[in-house]
Amino acid sequence: MTDVDRTPTPREHELSNGDLAVSSHWVWGVRDATVVPNTKRPLYRLLMRVLEDAPVPDCMPARLATACTDLVDVKDAVENIDRGSADIGGVGWGMGHCYRVRDAIEAHRDRDPITLVAVGCSGTKDHADEPLPSKERYAGGYWTNKRQYGETVGDDWRVISAEHALLEPDAPIEYYETHVTDLDGIPVDHDGRLPNGEPVTTLVDLWAYNVHNELARWLEDAAGGIDPRDVRLEVLLGKDYENRLRERDVFDVLRIRGDLEVAFPFREVEGLTGIGKQRQWMAGEVAASALATDGGEPQ
Repeated sequence: MTDVDRTPTPREHELSNGDLAVSSHWVWGVRDATVVPNTKRPLYRLLMRVLEDAPVPDCMPARLATACTDLVDVKDAVENIDRGSADIGGVGWGMGHCYRVRDAIEAHRDRDPITLVAVGCSGTKDHADEPLPSKERYAGGYWTNKRQYGETVGDDWRVISAEHALLEPDAPIEYYETHVTDLDGIPVDHDGRLPNGEPVTTLVDLWAYNVHNELARWLEDAAGGIDPRDVRLEVLLGKDYENRLRERDVFDVLRIRGDLEVAFPFREVEGLTGIGKQRQWMAGEVAASALATDGGEPQ
């Protein structure tokens, strides 16, 4: 039986420093051997699961894990074919083996993207003196629709606020009255640059700068790691907020390891020209999402 006929079944041996010795044996002795550093063991385990039905050499998952950073990096590496093979970790892997790895990764990653939702804050707020979670500080019917949309349609959601940039829904905040237009034209001394390359010179620039950085961290936390996910980011903002962010390319330069789609439903869905129509649309999306997941009603 050749390597092409069977799936990887290497021998593994725990080393005292936490590394993992991986070897391939045959009737005459050791065919191949390598060491997976402790820090690369999660990627190695993931590759062993992804390639469990792929006929590739025993040590190929271990060598791929050692040479690469995540599953997207592995796929890029095996697609880098030169003269019929790919040089990965000092070993030349044949095109057939590389294509089997590629196909297994594509099958593994053929899943719905994570949906992240960023909604605008609310001008109506609870006046309680003590800090409240942001999802409870904001109030009003329009906010209720946005909160339900984030909780039901999104796998995770955040609030874009003129005072706080990007907020987790459970983050406690004090009462405030800042609107994004309050930040226009007020100079600041800051050495950062906006996503569009312009310097940060005003408070609204600094706000956009912070929103971009916090969105980037959120995307990385939600969809990064050794098995990066594709993401659909839905942004539900009023024009004052959205325009100031789009003018500074806040959304255009966001990047993740997988594919990223940024959508603006209030702008892109036909007919959502006012709050009433936006509320009606969100309520319909929430009801449809709840029905599709478990037949339940939105909370």
